[in-house]
Amino acid sequence: MQFRHSLTRCSAAAAVVLLGLAPGLPAAAASSSTIGVAAGANLEGISVYDTADVLNDEKIKDALSSIDFNEPTKVAVFSRQGEYSDDINSETLAFAREEHPEWISQDAEDYGDYWADGYFIITLSVEGHGDGQIGTYFGEDRKVSTSQMESIHEAGYEDFNLSRWTDGVIAVGAKGAKIMNRPWYKNPALWITTGVAGGAAGATGLVVLGVRASRRKEFEANLSTGREHLSNVTMDLDTTELSARTLPTGSRHAADLERRFADFMAKYRTLFARQQELEAATKKTRSSGSGVALSKDFIDTAQQLDATDDAIIAAAALYTRSATWQEAWRAQTAPILEDLAELPELLGGPDKKLGPAGSALRSFADTAQQEVQAVGTDLAAQVIDVDTALDRLSELRKQLTERLDAYAAARIGAYAKSEAEEKQMRAKLRKQRYASTGTRSGGSILDVTSPAEFFWRVSAFNIGYQSAVKAVNSSRQAASSSSGVSTGYSGGGSFSGAGGSSRF
Repeated sequence: MQFRHSLTRCSAAAAVVLLGLAPGLPAAAASSSTIGVAAGANLEGISVYDTADVLNDEKIKDALSSIDFNEPTKVAVFSRQGEYSDDINSETLAFAREEHPEWISQDAEDYGDYWADGYFIITLSVEGHGDGQIGTYFGEDRKVSTSQMESIHEAGYEDFNLSRWTDGVIAVGAKGAKIMNRPWYKNPALWITTGVAGGAAGATGLVVLGVRASRRKEFEANLSTGREHLSNVTMDLDTTELSARTLPTGSRHAADLERRFADFMAKYRTLFARQQELEAATKKTRSSGSGVALSKDFIDTAQQLDATDDAIIAAAALYTRSATWQEAWRAQTAPILEDLAELPELLGGPDKKLGPAGSALRSFADTAQQEVQAVGTDLAAQVIDVDTALDRLSELRKQLTERLDAYAAARIGAYAKSEAEEKQMRAKLRKQRYASTGTRSGGSILDVTSPAEFFWRVSAFNIGYQSAVKAVNSSRQAASSSSGVSTGYSGGGSFSGAGGSSRF
């Protein structure tokens, strides 16, 4: 390891000297006029086998003959009429074995498993107007990396897409000549490294500063919002305590709220002390990940307490049928009515033809509206009690959740192209679903007493699905921008010569 480090330092120093960056040496020392090869040098031969009858042989020979190669190289160009399903790596190998065995290494130790040293083979497979595949293959002493091969192929894409087959082959040949056996001082990465290294430390410093500033901003936002929730709890404290005392015994929902109120005051006192600690936090703490985590816990707990006291006050109004009971009931129906109101927009997009899943949601929207109204009417007429009314609302919200589950499966199935994409989309939807089902203020008893997985809000579905689509699209874009070069030789036995092909 120490040797490698020393070698790296020596190489870097040599680079500085040879590039004319060291004191006392001219910058022109690395110019092609003094170190590079002459134009048209090192081309030992070029042959064109235009079986597709799409190339101008003389133009290719004239163009490549004027290009300098870094090392002595033999160029062979092979064109063919192909089909989309063709494996042109294997087709090139078969052509070489049958027609040009000199392309394959004859060295005894290679056993015919590699391309011959010094060779650069270009295969053009034409499938139609502007469509096909391009392949490049190299002797072991001329081979390049997959990313470099992709760069060589891309040089011809524009011409190939316009069916300018000859120009595309020339562009591929010229790019290959530039990259194969390229001297270290001609590598663009060296210039990029030299130019960027000096600024890397500064850039890293800016990133760190940006992260810290972002954390402080998040810390302040969490503290501010949490403070508002805690202030609401403080103002309603007396009313909450009085309401908790009036909750009836023998009621399932009331009993659940009573259990929560038993811990309410202890949590409130702890949270009040936590607020004071956060307000006194130093800049260092506010800039740290642990500090942001503390502020996030503060806002979550404050929101939970704010929602709990609202639910207790609403429950007391409902069970005692006080003057505000109708307002309290509206707080219970608000979540399901909001969801139903958002369904038309959800079902009006490009996925409206998803069959049973979409139809089930659409028909549910109509019947659920009527059921919510019926529950309110029965409660007002005292045909049912509060627990029964809440149970019927809970059942409606469960049914909506079940239909959203089915709809999510349909949309994922329609959009995803693989099991991996389906898994990615489900994970994004699940994350948003549970992130959005936390307790919220407003007085909904069910949102406080029911487990988070019971109810899936339509707004959370929309956000989650958009996030899922964005994630999949990003993955697809990353995949498409990565190497599209196909390597290997199907049916080629043990042959493992350097090279590969790509589509255009």
